[in-house]
Amino acid sequence: MRCWKCKEEEAVAICVFCGRAVCENDASRRPNILAIYVGANNTPKIVPVADAIWCGECSPQDAIEMPELY
Repeated sequence: MRCWKCKEEEAVAICVFCGRAVCENDASRRPNILAIYVGANNTPKIVPVADAIWCGECSPQDAIEMPELY
């Protein structure tokens, strides 16, 4: 599969946010929240991934407040 951005190199990774395939040169990294849960003492916690692959083309939204879930 070819890279979504340059269309020349072979893709080596998939964007965790949108699913586009990217080569090593065009791949970027961005934090991603893998899970959110309520832990001990009713404390909300997240499981982050610091260097998730990002294509740089898509626009993942920033965190959205959702107080109704807590």
